[in-house]
Amino acid sequence: MNGNTIEVHFMHPRNSSMNLTADISPLCTGEEALEELMRDEDGTGPFLPPLPDGQAYELAVRKNQLAITQSMSFAQAGVVDGDTIDVRQTATGGTIASRPRLVRPNQ
Repeated sequence: MNGNTIEVHFMHPRNSSMNLTADISPLCTGEEALEELMRDEDGTGPFLPPLPDGQAYELAVRKNQLAITQSMSFAQAGVVDGDTIDVRQTATGGTIASRPRLVRPNQ
């Protein structure tokens, strides 16, 4: 860490033993962080694999479960050096299945 960055720990959404420690700018937004977490810079694969259509990743500060929206900076979310960020996998734009109607025979 230097004076312009904070160290944060990103927790993988499906593997609780997998985490990534990163030095980031407090001005980094949720969208920028997710883009970096899905980037494969060294050829070993990204920390977060691409998701199928209809699913998305969401970031939340573990200590208070505050969601870090795409346009919110880590500073705006109150993230400080050493904080843990939960990465969640969510469904987006899904449809709600209707419940089958119970039909009773005439009595």
